[in-house]
Amino acid sequence: MFKKATSLLLSLLFVGSMTSYAQHLAINNNLVFDIDRSLSAGVEIPFVKKKTSIEIYGSIRPWKRGEESVHKHWLLQGQFRFWPCQVMNGFFFGPYVHGGEFNLGNHTMPFGLLNGLRSNRYEGWLLGAGFGVGYQLALAKHWNIGAEVGAGYTYINYQKTDCEVCGRLKKDDDYHYFGVSRLALSLIYIF
Repeated sequence: MFKKATSLLLSLLFVGSMTSYAQHLAINNNLVFDIDRSLSAGVEIPFVKKKTSIEIYGSIRPWKRGEESVHKHWLLQGQFRFWPCQVMNGFFFGPYVHGGEFNLGNHTMPFGLLNGLRSNRYEGWLLGAGFGVGYQLALAKHWNIGAEVGAGYTYINYQKTDCEVCGRLKKDDDYHYFGVSRLALSLIYIF
Protein backbone atom coordinates (compact mmCIF):
# COMPACT_ATOMS: atom_id res chain seq x y z
CA MET A 1 0.00 0.00 0.00
CA PHE A 2 2.68 2.54 1.02
CA LYS A 3 5.12 1.49 -1.71
CA LYS A 4 2.46 2.07 -4.37
CA ALA A 5 1.58 5.50 -2.98
CA THR A 6 5.25 6.52 -2.75
CA SER A 7 5.89 5.36 -6.32
CA LEU A 8 2.87 7.27 -7.60
CA LEU A 9 3.85 10.47 -5.78
CA LEU A 10 7.44 10.31 -7.04
CA SER A 11 6.23 9.59 -10.59
CA LEU A 12 3.93 12.64 -10.52
CA LEU A 13 6.77 14.85 -9.32
CA PHE A 14 9.13 13.45 -11.98
CA VAL A 15 6.64 13.86 -14.85
CA GLY A 16 5.75 17.36 -13.66
CA SER A 17 9.40 18.41 -13.57
CA MET A 18 9.98 17.13 -17.14
CA THR A 19 7.43 19.60 -18.51
CA SER A 20 8.65 22.58 -16.48
CA TYR A 21 9.61 25.87 -18.03
CA ALA A 22 9.98 29.37 -16.61
CA GLN A 23 7.13 30.35 -14.29
CA HIS A 24 5.04 27.35 -15.33
CA LEU A 25 5.56 24.89 -12.52
CA ALA A 26 5.59 25.07 -8.75
CA ILE A 27 6.46 22.49 -6.12
CA ASN A 28 5.28 22.81 -2.55
CA ASN A 29 5.46 21.30 0.89
CA ASN A 30 2.61 21.42 3.41
CA LEU A 31 4.10 22.44 6.77
CA VAL A 32 0.97 21.15 8.60
CA PHE A 33 1.94 17.56 7.65
CA ASP A 34 5.57 18.24 8.63
CA ILE A 35 4.45 18.87 12.22
CA ASP A 36 3.29 15.23 12.37
CA ARG A 37 6.51 14.00 10.69
CA SER A 38 4.77 13.06 7.44
CA LEU A 39 6.38 13.48 4.04
CA SER A 40 4.42 15.78 1.75
CA ALA A 41 4.88 17.28 -1.69
CA GLY A 42 2.80 18.84 -4.39
CA VAL A 43 3.10 19.96 -8.00
CA GLU A 44 1.10 22.86 -9.42
CA ILE A 45 0.86 23.55 -13.13
CA PRO A 46 -0.68 26.91 -14.10
CA PHE A 47 -2.51 27.86 -17.26
CA VAL A 48 -1.48 31.53 -17.13
CA LYS A 49 -3.76 33.06 -19.80
CA LYS A 50 -6.83 31.37 -18.33
CA LYS A 51 -6.02 32.27 -14.69
CA THR A 52 -6.35 28.65 -13.61
CA SER A 53 -4.05 25.93 -12.35
CA ILE A 54 -4.12 22.29 -11.33
CA GLU A 55 -2.43 21.04 -8.18
CA ILE A 56 -1.65 17.41 -7.37
CA TYR A 57 -0.59 16.88 -3.78
CA GLY A 58 0.37 13.88 -1.71
CA SER A 59 1.36 12.94 1.81
CA ILE A 60 2.74 9.72 3.19
CA ARG A 61 3.80 8.47 6.60
CA PRO A 62 5.02 4.88 6.13
CA TRP A 63 6.55 4.30 9.57
CA LYS A 64 5.22 3.60 13.07
CA ARG A 65 5.64 5.98 16.01
CA GLY A 66 6.95 3.09 18.13
CA GLU A 67 6.04 -0.40 19.26
CA GLU A 68 3.18 0.86 21.45
CA SER A 69 1.45 2.88 18.71
CA VAL A 70 0.94 3.01 14.97
CA HIS A 71 0.30 5.96 12.65
CA LYS A 72 0.64 5.21 8.96
CA HIS A 73 -1.14 6.85 6.05
CA TRP A 74 -0.99 7.92 2.45
CA LEU A 75 -3.15 10.64 0.91
CA LEU A 76 -3.54 12.09 -2.59
CA GLN A 77 -5.43 15.28 -3.42
CA GLY A 78 -6.08 16.98 -6.73
CA GLN A 79 -7.46 20.51 -7.03
CA PHE A 80 -8.56 22.81 -9.85
CA ARG A 81 -7.81 26.41 -8.86
CA PHE A 82 -9.20 29.68 -10.20
CA TRP A 83 -7.12 32.84 -9.63
CA PRO A 84 -9.20 36.06 -10.01
CA CYS A 85 -6.15 38.35 -10.31
CA GLN A 86 -2.86 36.60 -11.06
CA VAL A 87 -1.92 32.92 -11.19
CA MET A 88 0.12 31.81 -8.15
CA ASN A 89 -0.20 35.17 -6.41
CA GLY A 90 -3.11 36.32 -4.27
CA PHE A 91 -6.53 34.79 -3.65
CA PHE A 92 -7.61 31.45 -5.21
CA PHE A 93 -10.48 28.99 -4.87
CA GLY A 94 -11.64 25.74 -6.38
CA PRO A 95 -12.93 22.17 -6.00
CA TYR A 96 -10.76 19.26 -4.93
CA VAL A 97 -10.92 15.48 -4.61
CA HIS A 98 -8.95 13.28 -2.24
CA GLY A 99 -8.39 9.65 -1.32
CA GLY A 100 -6.07 7.54 0.79
CA GLU A 101 -5.53 4.78 3.32
CA PHE A 102 -4.74 4.88 7.04
CA ASN A 103 -3.71 2.71 9.98
CA LEU A 104 -3.92 4.54 13.34
CA GLY A 105 -3.71 3.37 16.94
CA ASN A 106 -2.79 4.78 20.38
CA HIS A 107 -2.83 8.27 18.88
CA THR A 108 -4.63 11.54 19.59
CA MET A 109 -6.18 13.50 16.72
CA PRO A 110 -6.75 17.27 16.71
CA PHE A 111 -10.18 18.77 17.43
CA GLY A 112 -11.31 15.62 19.28
CA LEU A 113 -11.69 13.57 16.09
CA LEU A 114 -11.89 9.81 16.62
CA ASN A 115 -12.01 9.96 20.41
CA GLY A 116 -11.60 6.17 20.71
CA LEU A 117 -8.26 6.25 18.89
CA ARG A 118 -6.28 6.25 22.15
CA SER A 119 -7.43 2.73 23.09
CA ASN A 120 -8.38 1.30 19.67
CA ARG A 121 -6.88 0.90 16.23
CA TYR A 122 -8.57 2.09 13.03
CA GLU A 123 -7.53 0.80 9.63
CA GLY A 124 -9.22 1.64 6.34
CA TRP A 125 -9.56 3.95 3.38
CA LEU A 126 -11.25 7.25 2.48
CA LEU A 127 -12.53 9.07 -0.59
CA GLY A 128 -14.07 12.52 -0.83
CA ALA A 129 -14.43 15.93 -2.42
CA GLY A 130 -14.75 19.51 -1.30
CA PHE A 131 -14.15 23.17 -2.04
CA GLY A 132 -11.13 25.15 -0.88
CA VAL A 133 -10.13 28.81 -0.61
CA GLY A 134 -6.65 30.14 -0.07
CA TYR A 135 -4.08 32.84 -0.56
CA GLN A 136 -0.50 32.84 -1.83
CA LEU A 137 1.98 35.59 -1.03
CA ALA A 138 5.19 36.14 -3.01
CA LEU A 139 8.23 36.21 -0.71
CA ALA A 140 10.94 36.45 -3.38
CA LYS A 141 11.39 35.84 -7.11
CA HIS A 142 10.89 32.08 -6.83
CA TRP A 143 9.43 31.66 -3.34
CA ASN A 144 5.82 31.90 -2.15
CA ILE A 145 4.03 31.01 1.03
CA GLY A 146 0.42 29.88 0.88
CA ALA A 147 -2.45 29.07 3.19
CA GLU A 148 -5.65 27.19 2.40
CA VAL A 149 -8.68 25.72 4.09
CA GLY A 150 -11.26 23.47 2.45
CA ALA A 151 -14.45 21.75 3.51
CA GLY A 152 -16.48 18.98 1.99
CA TYR A 153 -17.63 15.38 2.24
CA THR A 154 -15.45 12.33 2.94
CA TYR A 155 -16.57 8.70 2.90
CA ILE A 156 -14.48 6.65 5.35
CA ASN A 157 -14.52 2.83 5.42
CA TYR A 158 -12.73 1.32 8.43
CA GLN A 159 -12.16 -1.63 10.71
CA LYS A 160 -11.85 -1.00 14.45
CA THR A 161 -9.93 -3.39 16.72
CA ASP A 162 -9.80 -3.35 20.52
CA CYS A 163 -6.15 -2.42 21.04
CA GLU A 164 -3.50 -0.20 19.49
CA VAL A 165 -1.54 -2.74 17.43
CA CYS A 166 -3.51 -6.00 17.55
CA GLY A 167 -6.75 -7.44 18.85
CA ARG A 168 -10.12 -8.78 17.85
CA LEU A 169 -12.30 -6.97 15.36
CA LYS A 170 -14.84 -4.78 17.16
CA LYS A 171 -16.41 -3.02 14.21
CA ASP A 172 -16.35 -3.09 10.41
CA ASP A 173 -18.19 0.05 9.37
CA ASP A 174 -18.22 3.27 7.38
CA TYR A 175 -18.52 6.91 8.34
CA HIS A 176 -19.80 9.94 6.45
CA TYR A 177 -17.80 13.04 7.40
CA PHE A 178 -18.83 16.61 6.54
CA GLY A 179 -16.41 19.34 7.53
CA VAL A 180 -12.84 20.58 7.14
CA SER A 181 -10.93 18.14 4.94
CA ARG A 182 -8.11 20.30 3.59
CA LEU A 183 -5.75 22.44 5.65
CA ALA A 184 -2.45 23.75 4.35
CA LEU A 185 0.32 26.16 5.19
CA SER A 186 2.69 25.66 2.27
CA LEU A 187 6.18 26.71 1.32
CA ILE A 188 6.24 26.98 -2.48
CA TYR A 189 9.07 27.13 -5.00
CA ILE A 190 8.14 28.42 -8.49
CA PHE A 191 10.33 27.50 -11.46
